[in-house]
Amino acid sequence: MQITSIGILIIFTSMFLSGCAHQKVSTTQNKSDAEVKEPRKTSPDLKPVEIKELGDGVWIHTSYKIVMPWGNVLTNGLIIERGNHTVLIDTAWNDEQTAEILDWAEITLKKPVQASIHTHAHSDKMGGMKALHSRGVVTYASKLTNKLALERGLDQAQSQLDLSEIGDQIEWNGLSVLYPGGGHSEDNIVVNDFTTRILFGGCMIRPGMTKSLGNTGDANLKYWSKAVENAANAFPNSNIVVPSHGKPAGREILKNTATIARPQFKAE
Repeated sequence: MQITSIGILIIFTSMFLSGCAHQKVSTTQNKSDAEVKEPRKTSPDLKPVEIKELGDGVWIHTSYKIVMPWGNVLTNGLIIERGNHTVLIDTAWNDEQTAEILDWAEITLKKPVQASIHTHAHSDKMGGMKALHSRGVVTYASKLTNKLALERGLDQAQSQLDLSEIGDQIEWNGLSVLYPGGGHSEDNIVVNDFTTRILFGGCMIRPGMTKSLGNTGDANLKYWSKAVENAANAFPNSNIVVPSHGKPAGREILKNTATIARPQFKAE
């Protein structure tokens, strides 16, 4: 497996902070952006963008932001090779990090990003839209995601995907995109690659065996569990599941998320 770390600005601070461990970028973004509930020890330095090979022609990009009190909070997206170019699933937290991902695809893979899809209207998915548009990347999101992006002060995608009803599924750049219904957010979509059997669940899928749903500020708590089941049933052969805020895993994280998202579930 190839791992590439891209240098990012290191921010110095005069204080040592305690709490949670994850990432740092800007203290102006509020904690609703974070998906991590369990506090960890913070680091004074922003961790660099990481890019790792996940499958044949599929790379996972991971970027970080400091969100107090959790510290460095990671978010994942994908870079997927398509002939002489690549497509991007979600931006990094901000434009600078997203530009580094674009540079990596162009310089290392020699396959520049030509198009991107955005899985919902939060800054960990659409925080780098200006970087994409400045490079001529054609951006796509659902109509609802673009509507919510505008309301939340995020840049909209240029093009809209026909994903308005629960169960709507389209083909996009050789990938299958599904609107499973509201979960983490009302507009969350998932993206599946049948060739590598990789399912990008984004923020709708919780990492590991956590008992926390993370950020529920924009969640549809009544339908979340059913939305996860819809995604699992739509792609029964996908055996690598990528959450936004943790390590890729197997289908067990689909089952776990559906369980903890059930309205009657009570965590111990």
